Amino acid sequence: MADKILEYLHSSTGKQIAAALGLPVPPQLKRAKAGYAEQPLAGVNALVGASAYGAASTAVVKGLSAMGANLKVSSDLAGLDGIKQAATKAKVEVGISQADAGVAESVYVLDMTAAANVADLRLLYDFFNPRLRKLPSNSRIVVIGRPKGDGKDAVSETAQASLPGFVRSLAKENGKNGTTANLLQVKNGAESGIEGALRFFLTPHSAFVTGQVLPVVGGPKGVKAVISEKPLTGKLAVVTGAARGIGAAIAEVLAREGATVIGVDRPADESTLGATMSAIGGIVCPLDITEADAGLKLAAVAAERGGKIDIIVHNAGITRDKMLRNMASHLWDMVLDVNLGAIVRCNEQLLAGEAFGDGARIVCISSIGGIAGNVGQTNYAATKSAVIGYVDALAKEVSGKGIAVNAIAPGFIETQMTAAIPVVTREVARRLSSLSQGGLPVDIAEAVTFMASPLASGVNGATLRVCGQNLVGA
Repeated sequence: MADKILEYLHSSTGKQIAAALGLPVPPQLKRAKAGYAEQPLAGVNALVGASAYGAASTAVVKGLSAMGANLKVSSDLAGLDGIKQAATKAKVEVGISQADAGVAESVYVLDMTAAANVADLRLLYDFFNPRLRKLPSNSRIVVIGRPKGDGKDAVSETAQASLPGFVRSLAKENGKNGTTANLLQVKNGAESGIEGALRFFLTPHSAFVTGQVLPVVGGPKGVKAVISEKPLTGKLAVVTGAARGIGAAIAEVLAREGATVIGVDRPADESTLGATMSAIGGIVCPLDITEADAGLKLAAVAAERGGKIDIIVHNAGITRDKMLRNMASHLWDMVLDVNLGAIVRCNEQLLAGEAFGDGARIVCISSIGGIAGNVGQTNYAATKSAVIGYVDALAKEVSGKGIAVNAIAPGFIETQMTAAIPVVTREVARRLSSLSQGGLPVDIAEAVTFMASPLASGVNGATLRVCGQNLVGA
């Protein structure tokens, strides 16, 4: 369902009325119109800073250069020598920022991995404060730090612990013009995963992802980052709940990046599923995922196509909302089985039968409802919270097999389901984020595709919220 208020406020008449009444106008987000390009930041000015020279700085400079960005530095910032050293090592040219001359950068990357005390945190202020008043719309900000446990002592751990709070606040302050701010917590030794993450977070593919913290901890055994256009070429992907809505969008974007998609949905929706798969050259698989042998049947379909499953996206899910005191037991059982039991059974069967290809990736759909909880959704929230714990635990179990497991947690997304919400509740939900609007199915699809691709080679066991930094939840 379209956001009519957003559309109206961006019309000529709507802009005039909003200005006259002093009403806030949600930003128009710049979303990706095509697949991943070899140089997605070609011609874009990117301001780079660092607390000191280190492995992350070298990876940042190399990654931004490979993406085609024009690297800029500011001569008045501490840590300038670190960026210069990284650029020299990477044989990359850097120029002086021309922001004071009216040429503001639209990409900002600050390496804080070497921040080890309170004094080092001053760089956060010095890097951003002079630039935020002239921040172009839809700018992209990424701060890079270290995860908990990587510090050498309590003080360095404390310095790094400041970064999530800083980035979340920065995202809330600047969401009004469509700007996003996110934090990558890169484990020492996992710097090779930085470029892939930057290709997602610094481009329109992540338009509805802001205020988030993503651990980059290193990929599963034997998995290497391979950056290319159409990164899923030759991959066989399974998407459950693929007939319509978010599932259909996921299938479409996976296909856009080169994957062959096996679309799965209930036999009752075979006609709709067929139309969705026909549009992307996909494979129709009418199947009730709650069947006891659903995983075996998926493996058989993949084998018929001469391959193994490289990607599986567990998107199928249902809601049966009732206050717990009024909830019939069959509604509890139904939601638990579809949203959680089916995922666990399916993966167990695929793993036991070695149906996954080398470097396979499992992506599960959670929800911010599983993080914050919702009235009348004890069954649904329990499953979505369980999914977050499941990917964390399963990732540890299967990493040695070269398999990665991650989750996406959507916020308010414009779908057939949310269109049925009462109008006042729906409008409140839309505006209850830093970007002041709901997301689109393609926003979830872009995040899933990132997690399913080599771009996320350093990400494992993580849950990424795609919610425009919804103010509900952690």
